[in-house]
Amino acid sequence: MGQLKPCPTPKEGAVKISPCCWDNTIELQKLDFENPIVEIGFGNGDFTLWLASKFKNQPVLAVDKWHPGIRALIHKCQQRKLDNLYVFNLDANLFVEYLLKPNQVERFYFNYPDPFFKKRDIKRRLLKTSFLSWVAFKLKPRGKVYIRTDIPDYYEYVLEQLEPIKELFEIHKTFDEDLPSTKYELKALKEGRKPLKLLLIKKKDPQDLEDKEVLPLRAIKLPKVDLTKLPLREDIKDPQRGYFFKIENTYKGQNIDLIEIYVGEEGFYQHVFIGVFRTSDGYVIKPKSFAVGVRSLSWAVEKIAELVSP
Repeated sequence: MGQLKPCPTPKEGAVKISPCCWDNTIELQKLDFENPIVEIGFGNGDFTLWLASKFKNQPVLAVDKWHPGIRALIHKCQQRKLDNLYVFNLDANLFVEYLLKPNQVERFYFNYPDPFFKKRDIKRRLLKTSFLSWVAFKLKPRGKVYIRTDIPDYYEYVLEQLEPIKELFEIHKTFDEDLPSTKYELKALKEGRKPLKLLLIKKKDPQDLEDKEVLPLRAIKLPKVDLTKLPLREDIKDPQRGYFFKIENTYKGQNIDLIEIYVGEEGFYQHVFIGVFRTSDGYVIKPKSFAVGVRSLSWAVEKIAELVSP
């Protein structure tokens, strides 16, 4: 695949996010894009590239958590020198609830989302009532949602999830335009499964939602630290607030140590590296990577500081 080009260093006051680039060192804030097109779960990215070519004068925001797919899409984006495609390695719930603004998005695309067949995993399905309410909140008036699946059970599930919020959308069972097949769709057709389609057109805003604030990333200063005290791969929870995190690994460096964690709360999680920075008079503990300032992350930083304090 070749080497990915490094992200350009932003000038002071400039927009930090660059097209064709996944900069995993920036502190994310509300996204200031105008009339963006959003694809959630882009697989190998071929449909995303079609979107970026079709909507050349609009930003296309591609969101996924699958690292090989992210690298592949960025490489293709760089090869084609697209200047309107932005890639995000984030949980979809986190991205929609915190980073998008109300009445901002022109279109959402969901191509063949994971149906999570097992009964115990049904709760992991993305297109549930709560998430679809947030999608409506972030859509512009008359904004559209395109959903494709080849699983009849999942199709009926989405219709059931729409029932409590049916006043928010016009619901159509056909698209208003032809869309190119994805790699997955071609495989499904070959195996005898037909695409099932839903087009949602926003009618009104949900009345029970308020936009969520992105907080500054929490930083804690300590005179000494002891990383050997960290419990690896143990679930650490705050049951009262529903927060959780797990320390996956630690990495020693010359001027900074890294603590790799998965952290989240009900509905989403983040994969974050916490930096332990050496200073002249001690240490500073702060998220170092592509992170969104939410309360569960601040809580995790505070708990880590307690754990590593001698």
